Amino acid sequence: MRRYKVRGAGEPVSGGMLGALPGEMLPNISEIRPMGTRTYAESITDIRKRLGVIDARGEDYILIGYSLGAAGVGDFLEYDRPRHCRGIILIADPKRHRAQCSNPGVPANRWGVAGERKITRVPWWSYSIPDDPISALPGDNGNRVTASKVTGLPQPTPARWWDAGYTLDWLWRYTVGGRHTAYGRERVAGSTITYLQAATRAAVEAAR
Repeated sequence: MRRYKVRGAGEPVSGGMLGALPGEMLPNISEIRPMGTRTYAESITDIRKRLGVIDARGEDYILIGYSLGAAGVGDFLEYDRPRHCRGIILIADPKRHRAQCSNPGVPANRWGVAGERKITRVPWWSYSIPDDPISALPGDNGNRVTASKVTGLPQPTPARWWDAGYTLDWLWRYTVGGRHTAYGRERVAGSTITYLQAATRAAVEAAR
């Protein structure tokens, strides 16, 4: 069964977070202004259109997405209702639902920075580092206000929107702390393998 990979914002078509995972990389738009000229919505729309072309071929396949790519893959599955997708692997999904995580350690009060979207239609695997501010941001954190403006996806005003120190702490984890890009070097809690190794195993299992 074929596997298709969808990369994160600003990543190259070859290499990047998903470079070592099995599958063919989608040559989609992968930008979020000001990192590029396209908006979040434009990139997600492009991902969904390209995946729709793949689904129309009539062959079963597996999808793997990282970050922006995970957001696009999850939206495609839930909103476009493809007929031939047989499973998805999401890494650092900005729309990860608080109840969907394949690894331990992520508190229930943390979910995707862009909001929540539950996966219901196919077998899924979703991986998130517990303090990744993109896929595991506390529900009350002020970065949700910024995310709503960047993505155009409205969210309830977070309870601690006024707490600048709390907001900056989680922003630091993204800009300096490297928590969003540690999936290839950090081990899953209670395991001897990294998050990317766990995702690779899931991709093999999904294709059986």
